[in-house]
Amino acid sequence: MAGSDARPSPAARSRTKRRIRDSGALAAGSVVAGLLAYGSFALTTHSLGAEGAAPVSILWSYWTAVAAVLTFTLQHWTIRTLAHDRHEGTVARSLPTIAIMAAVLAGLAGLVAYVFREALFGDPGIIFPVLVAVITVGSMFIGLVRGALVGRHRYGATAASLVGENAVRLILAVAVAVTGGGSVAFGVALACGPVIGLVWVRSLRFDRTPAAAPVSESGSVLAMVSETAGGSLISQVVLTSAPVVLAAVGGAPDQVTSLFVALAVWRAPYVVALGVTPKLTGGLTRLAVNRQVKQLARFRILTMAGVAGVAAVAVLVGLTLFQPLLHVAFGSDIGLPNWALAATGVGTAIAIGNLVLLLLMLAFGRSRQATAAWAVAVAVAAGWLGLSSALAPTSRVVAAFVIAEASAFILLLGLSIRVPAAEQPAPYPQPQLRTS
Repeated sequence: MAGSDARPSPAARSRTKRRIRDSGALAAGSVVAGLLAYGSFALTTHSLGAEGAAPVSILWSYWTAVAAVLTFTLQHWTIRTLAHDRHEGTVARSLPTIAIMAAVLAGLAGLVAYVFREALFGDPGIIFPVLVAVITVGSMFIGLVRGALVGRHRYGATAASLVGENAVRLILAVAVAVTGGGSVAFGVALACGPVIGLVWVRSLRFDRTPAAAPVSESGSVLAMVSETAGGSLISQVVLTSAPVVLAAVGGAPDQVTSLFVALAVWRAPYVVALGVTPKLTGGLTRLAVNRQVKQLARFRILTMAGVAGVAAVAVLVGLTLFQPLLHVAFGSDIGLPNWALAATGVGTAIAIGNLVLLLLMLAFGRSRQATAAWAVAVAVAAGWLGLSSALAPTSRVVAAFVIAEASAFILLLGLSIRVPAAEQPAPYPQPQLRTS
C-alpha cells in the first residue's frame, strides 16, 4: 500500500510526459534546423570555394551572433513577461519600442559594416552592409514570434519555426547554386530565413485588455534587453566572431572560411542546447525561487562533468576524424591543422557550459555579474592577442577563443556558487494565457 501511495498521480505523470514531449520537440527542431543550416553553407562552399565564400562566412558569423543575442533575448523577455504578468498587455504596449529598437540596431550594425566593408567582405559596395541590417531586423522579428509561441505553450510550432527558418535558407541556396549565383545571392538566401515567421504572425496579436487584478510587471523590454543581452552578447561574440577576428588580423580568405566551417560544425551540440533553453530557463528559475540549494549544486556538478566529457570527445575527434569530415562535407580546400580543430572543439564544449551557467545567473537575477565576468574574459583574450603578434594569425585567434571561453567558465562557475541562498529573484509562476 505504501508503495502504491508513493507513485505519482495521473496528473503528475501527464505533466511529466508533456514536459518530455515539449523538450523533445525543441531539441529535435534544433537538430534538424542545424542540419539544414549546414546544408546551406555546404552548398555555398562547394559553389564558391573557400576563398569565394569568405564574405558569406562573415555574414553567417554575424547571423549566429545576433540570432543567439537578439533572438534569444527577445524570446526570453517575451516568455518571462507573459509568465509573470499572466496577460498580454505588457508585450502589446512594448511592440512600438521593439520596432524602434530594431530599426536603430539595424542602422548601427549596417553603418559599422559599411565602414569596415573592405576588411570584412572585400567588397566596396553597399549590399553586404544592407544584408547585415536586414539580418538584424529578421533576428529580432523571429525572436518575438518564438517568444509568443512558447509563452502560449506552442512548442511544436516553435520547433517548426526553427526548422522552417533554415529550410527557407536551404531552398534558396539550392536555387542560387543551380543558377550559378555568387556570394551576394547566397547572402540574400541567408537573410531571408526569418520570413518563415510570417506563418505565425498572428501570434503577435496580443490582448491589450488590462488584467482584472493587479499583476507584477516583469520590466520593460529595454531594461530586459540591456541586462540580459550583456552577457549573452559578449558570449556570442566570442563564440562566433573568431572568423571575423581572423580576417581583421590578416588571415587568408580560405583560412577565414575554414575556421568558420569548423566552428559551425562544432556548434551542433550548442545549437541543440540553445533550442531547449526556453524549458531550461523556467526550470532553473523555479529552483532558484524555491532555494533548492542541493539541486542547484548537483546541477553545477553535472554541468562541469558534461563539459569535461564533451571536451575529451572533441580532442579525440579533432585529432583524427574531423579533417576528413570537413573535406567531404565542405570541399577539399576547407581545413585547419588538427590541433586547431581539436582546440576549437574544446572551446565550443566550454561554450555549452557557459550557456548553462549564464541561464543559472539569469535565474538568480545576476545578469550584470555575468556580463562583468564575460568582459573580464574578453579582456584576458584581448591581452593574449596583443602579446602573441609573432605567431601565425590562425594560432593567435584559436588560442584566444579557447582562453576567452575557459576564463568565462571559471568566473561564471565561481559566481554561481557564491549566489546567496537567501536572495530570491522575482517569482516565476506558470502562465495562464489564451492559446489561440
